[in-house]
Amino acid sequence: MTTSFILIAVDEELKETVIDAIRRHPAVSSVYTVIDGGDDESVIYDIVVKVEAETRDDLDEAESQIRTRKEVRSTLTLEVIERDASGTAIGSKNKPLQI
Repeated sequence: MTTSFILIAVDEELKETVIDAIRRHPAVSSVYTVIDGGDDESVIYDIVVKVEAETRDDLDEAESQIRTRKEVRSTLTLEVIERDASGTAIGSKNKPLQI
């Protein structure tokens, strides 16, 4: 399983439309709205989306479909690696780095 978080900037009046559309994507497991801090510069991204897929190619495809929506102004994608209690990447054949 591969996972990423996509930070999305949209115009305020389109936020709910984008959230509703993205929430229906089969690879999207969670959608969060970012709370406005009150000033114009406190929030760059409006929506955070958790995307999960079985393969890296499937994840790339899902990310692309979300990023290229016409309502989306900009995105930042963060791919994450889940680790077990010992620090080993889940699903990885690599041994954890000991420091």
